[in-house]
Amino acid sequence: MTGPGPILAIAIKDWTRFLRQPFLMVISVVIPLVFIFFYSLIVPVSNTNPIMIADHDGGPAAIRLTATLRDLHSEEGPYYDILTTDPAHADSAFHQRGALATIIIPEGFSSSVASGSGQVDLRLNNINSDYSKNLRLRLDKAVRDLNDQIAEPVITVHETRWLPHDPTMLGYISTSLLLFGCLYAAMVNTGLHVASEWNDRTVKGLLLAPVSRGTLVAGKVLAGLGQSLLSVALVLAVLIIGFGFTPTGNLAAMAGIVITTLLMGAGIGAAFGVASKKTLAATSSLIALAILFFLVSGNEESMRGLAWGQPITSLWQFSRALPTTYAFMSARSIFLTGDSTNLASNLGIVIAATVIVLGFAAWLLRRAYSNLTGGQ
Repeated sequence: MTGPGPILAIAIKDWTRFLRQPFLMVISVVIPLVFIFFYSLIVPVSNTNPIMIADHDGGPAAIRLTATLRDLHSEEGPYYDILTTDPAHADSAFHQRGALATIIIPEGFSSSVASGSGQVDLRLNNINSDYSKNLRLRLDKAVRDLNDQIAEPVITVHETRWLPHDPTMLGYISTSLLLFGCLYAAMVNTGLHVASEWNDRTVKGLLLAPVSRGTLVAGKVLAGLGQSLLSVALVLAVLIIGFGFTPTGNLAAMAGIVITTLLMGAGIGAAFGVASKKTLAATSSLIALAILFFLVSGNEESMRGLAWGQPITSLWQFSRALPTTYAFMSARSIFLTGDSTNLASNLGIVIAATVIVLGFAAWLLRRAYSNLTGGQ
């Protein structure tokens, strides 16, 4: 038998089984939704730093500095959440370790600013170097902006934006979570469909059917992709509603990345399903592998900035060896900026890897036929 008929028949059989077992739907979306919930907690918190200002001066320059600090913001919100400017409250909270950071505006600050020698202090109650660095850089900018308001700037910088707006952290994280949802759903759904043939003792009838091994793999991949579309749609809806995710790239390019990633995930799932022949082993292994891809491939750009020595360099080089990394890189370029400069080369790597894993799954299935036990 040839043609699309056998492929569709295998897919319909698996979709029917899927509808009769709703817990399969839960398995295919629960991990991405857990990650979305986790990031929904930490991303907004990391954007705005709560601080206190101890304004011992109260003069015009102190008021202008406080206003400048309030005006500093990124695309996603203000840099500072100023909890108080009362000096007694701020000093007491800092000494009792109730404030992570306090900016001290000393008495006589306005007079000192008028004479060109104003100074403020930043006091910190934390050991997070990234948090401290952000506070220092933002205070430096506030002081520079105040100086520009009071006196003529010594140097003027004219910026030319490559993009109309900076990509937001939520958009960056949302793109990674969407790709993770595609990869995870395709891997787990397809792996479950393949392994369940051994688990349900139906694999012998499947392998004895007058169709090629490639047709069997194609049917399982189609079944896994059909289910995965529902999972990905749910993840995308949560990202749009919960994170305000608004992709900006070309629709066809974005669809191409999603489809290619789904195919690669389905290929990996099919190979693992044939290799393990057990649904529990296949599911747990594929969940762990999908999370590994998200943490390593999804953070390649972060590791690239830190890869100047020590173990992080090896981890970054490992991420560059994974084809899934190039799917994440393509998605960020298109979804966040619309830039397609490296799209062809990155997607070429992903497609080549997909063909290899699908071929490997078909080869494993051919081997499985000659190793069937009597009980199968």
